[in-house]
Amino acid sequence: MLDWVESLRSLFTNEIDCYKRLLDWEGKKRQSIHAADGRALESCVKESYHVMVEASELERIRMKTIQDVYEKEKFENKEITLTNFLNQMDRESNYKLKGFAQELKSVVQELKEAIIVNDKLLRTRKDFLQKTIDTLHEHEREKVYTSSKQPIRRGQGQQSAVILNATA
Repeated sequence: MLDWVESLRSLFTNEIDCYKRLLDWEGKKRQSIHAADGRALESCVKESYHVMVEASELERIRMKTIQDVYEKEKFENKEITLTNFLNQMDRESNYKLKGFAQELKSVVQELKEAIIVNDKLLRTRKDFLQKTIDTLHEHEREKVYTSSKQPIRRGQGQQSAVILNATA
């Protein structure tokens, strides 16, 4: 077997493992968002950042290795993409690497979807919190009547009751 095929197989394996760890962190982020646990979320973001840096470096190394193989094997100089690369190599090498490439694409797609879901959850939480704050401010300015029939503003002895259903 060509040494670059084994090297790429190893790089794919490491990169897949790294993206799976990122996917796990996105799951932990989602739990933190649901629990409204800001500290846990902050911790998850910090940890996932470090894994993201690692994934970025692995991707850079993989792409550099693929570029080196293009030059060494004198592949047709098309745009350097994973698909073009796999299509230009010999059948045996393609067979050995294609499964890893597919798994990498699959994990990255799952990660992308998890990030989108978490982003939507965070925006929903933020919007809910803002609506709650706006409602509290609105009720604070509202005039109410006391037993003496004199209108007063909330905050001058009266408090409003605002109940919002966070699970709705």
